[in-house]
Amino acid sequence: MNKTKNLAHKLGIVLGSAFLGYAAQGQPSVSIAIGAPVVEIRAESDFYEPLAPEGEWVVVGSYGRCWRPSHVESDWRPYCNGHWERTDAGWYWVSDEPWAWATYHYGRWDYTEQYGWYWMPQTQWAPAWVSWHEGGGYVGWAPLQPSVSISVNGYVGFNESRISPRAFVFVKQGQFLDPVRPSVVVANNTTIINQTRTITNTRIVNQTVITEGPATSVIAKASGRPVRIVALQELRHKEEAPVATRQRAAKGTTEIKKESPVRREATPENKSVVTHEPASAAEPAARTVKHDEAPVEKHNPAPVTPEIRPEAKHAPASREPVEQNLNRQTARSERSERPAQQENQAQHPAREKPAAHDNNGADHSEKEPK
Repeated sequence: MNKTKNLAHKLGIVLGSAFLGYAAQGQPSVSIAIGAPVVEIRAESDFYEPLAPEGEWVVVGSYGRCWRPSHVESDWRPYCNGHWERTDAGWYWVSDEPWAWATYHYGRWDYTEQYGWYWMPQTQWAPAWVSWHEGGGYVGWAPLQPSVSISVNGYVGFNESRISPRAFVFVKQGQFLDPVRPSVVVANNTTIINQTRTITNTRIVNQTVITEGPATSVIAKASGRPVRIVALQELRHKEEAPVATRQRAAKGTTEIKKESPVRREATPENKSVVTHEPASAAEPAARTVKHDEAPVEKHNPAPVTPEIRPEAKHAPASREPVEQNLNRQTARSERSERPAQQENQAQHPAREKPAAHDNNGADHSEKEPK
C-alpha cells in the first residue's frame, strides 16, 4: 500500500515537472502584463491620421473603412518583411515598415483583386494576428481575416478553410529565426500546405492576447541555437516610440499654426500707435499760435495724450487762448478807467455838492413868507 502511494507521489512529481516544462516552452504564464502602451488607441479612428501618410483609406464592402499601403512592390504581402521574436506572450512580429506598429498588432488583413492587400482596423492588441502551420520541416503563417471571432472564454476562433492558400508563406524550421524577406519565403505552395497542419493557438488571458505557434524546442533544435525570450514590453516600446515622437512633433506644429494668427493680429496693434503720431505732429501748430500771442499773455495748456486728445480737437483749443486774452484786456481797460473816475470825483467833491446846495438855498431865499 505504501509502495503504491509512493509511486503515485513520484508520478505526480514527474507529471507536474513535465507540465511546467511544457508551460515554459509552449505556454506562457497567465500573469503576463504588457504594460502601458506608448501609443494610445481607444477607437478605430485613432489610426486614420497616423497611417494616412503611408497609404490610403478605402471603403471595402461590409468591412467599411480599410487601409492599404502605398509605394510597395507588386509582390508585397503582410508579415513578410521582418523577423520573429519569442516573448512571454508568444511569437511577436518585428518589422521596420513604418506601419508595423499598427497593422501587425491591431486589426486583420485580407486580399481582393481590386485593392490587393488591405487592413481593417480594430482596437485589440496582440503580438501578431496570424494562423500557424507546421510540418514537413517547414513553418508557415498567414494573416488572420477580419472575420475572426473571440469567444467569451477568450478563445480566438476562425474558419481555416476561408484562408486562401495564396495567403501562406513558409520557411524551413532552421531559418525561422532569420530575417524574413519575400526572396526567402515560399508562397502559395499547395504541396507544402498539404504537408503541414494548423498549430494555431491564440487566446486572450487577462486581457492579453497569447500568440502560440511553433514550439521553441523544435525551433532551437532545427536552427542549432537557443531561442532567446524577450520582454514583450521592451519590443512594444521600441516599435511604438518613434510613432509617439512623430505624433508629438505633429501636435506641436499644429499648435504653432493655431497660435500664428494671434501673433499676426498683434501687428495692427503696433500700427495703431503709429496712427496717433499726427496728433503729436499738430502740437507745433498750437505752439505757433501761442507764440504769436505771447506779447499779450503767455498761456501753457495742460499736456494731453494722443489717445485722449485727437488731432481734430486742437483747433478749438488754439482759439480758446485768444478769446481769453481779449476778455482779460477788456477787464484790465475797465479796471484802469475806474481809478481815473474815482480820482476826479475825489478832487471836486466840495464844488459839486455846495453847488447843488446853493441852488436849493437860493430857491428857498427867493420865496417870501405869506
